[in-house]
Amino acid sequence: MREDLYGVTINPRPGAGEAVVLFAGNNRTPPLHRVGPHMLDYHLVHLVVSGQGSFSAGGRQYELRAGDCFFIAPGELAGYESDEADPWTYRWIGFRGTDVDYRLRELGIGPDTPVVEAAGSRRLRALFSRTQEALRSGKPGCDLQAGAYLRLFFAELADRRALAVALEGEGPAEAELNRRIGLAIRFLALQYHRPVSVEELARETGYHRAYLSRMFKKATGLSPAQYLLKLRMERAKALLSEPLTVAQIAASVGYADPFHFSKMFKKWHGSAPTELRGQTIGMERFQPRTR
Repeated sequence: MREDLYGVTINPRPGAGEAVVLFAGNNRTPPLHRVGPHMLDYHLVHLVVSGQGSFSAGGRQYELRAGDCFFIAPGELAGYESDEADPWTYRWIGFRGTDVDYRLRELGIGPDTPVVEAAGSRRLRALFSRTQEALRSGKPGCDLQAGAYLRLFFAELADRRALAVALEGEGPAEAELNRRIGLAIRFLALQYHRPVSVEELARETGYHRAYLSRMFKKATGLSPAQYLLKLRMERAKALLSEPLTVAQIAASVGYADPFHFSKMFKKWHGSAPTELRGQTIGMERFQPRTR
């Protein structure tokens, strides 16, 4: 099926969470069509549907063809250009989320490995297309539907990576480690609203606390405690737009003492909860629920 010349669809109902689609698009480019080099503040992935072109990032240039995927991370200077004789057609998805950086590392995607070669298939093309169609519908569930397609895309890449590792005979121990670190991340993402200790996390994953902490930091760049704090502070900031008191927000992110919560919040965000609420949404709009 021939792609439309150009189209981009913005998520009309963006939520917040582990992986959120911001927009999706497609382009059948003219010869030597160039984008960048530029720097983004979100993740962007392209799937080359047909044709060929080049992608530059991290001081390296990659020659890509139909079926290849290339990823651009936030804060990374990157650019790409279609071939003169056989310009490419591609689809793209822009996304962000609390779990995205770890998920991409788990898939072997990073600054040194931004390309997944010959990953394309009719299934992947369909996932990109359906993501855009979901956003275009504008239905109440379009954000959830688009996010589901993004997860299915990640799942497809994970299955392909696991198969490649198996074919190369590389270590099942590393795969098991990644699985358990993923379990630890999901546990924190679901249990941040209550007291969570490294000891409890170690019991859940079956690792010694010291080893878990070391491997967790290697995978995410943060210790379990730092990662938990990050989850709580990001969630607390999001809750400022809700009609909740500071004490209620504190309790919602695992702090029994609102004064200690406010101190940690200010240290993390640079402003106290009430100050930041006034800066972002205006105190005159804030009327907490009373019972």
